[in-house]
Amino acid sequence: MTSFTNLDSRDLECLGWVAVGRPDLVSEASLERLRSAGLVRQPERIAESAVPLELTPAGLALIRSSDQ
Repeated sequence: MTSFTNLDSRDLECLGWVAVGRPDLVSEASLERLRSAGLVRQPERIAESAVPLELTPAGLALIRSSDQ
């Protein structure tokens, strides 16, 4: 598992894109680091109109802490 210290500012920006439902703006490299850090995941069941990525509880906590 990647620690949060291995993430750069671009990765954190990409985490924000996932949070607002724009995973298409996330680079493959950032996506892999975010997955390895346990911040995003692909849901097991995807509705037809759903976004193919979601924040994990850890990803949501990081987004919330950065808002303060």
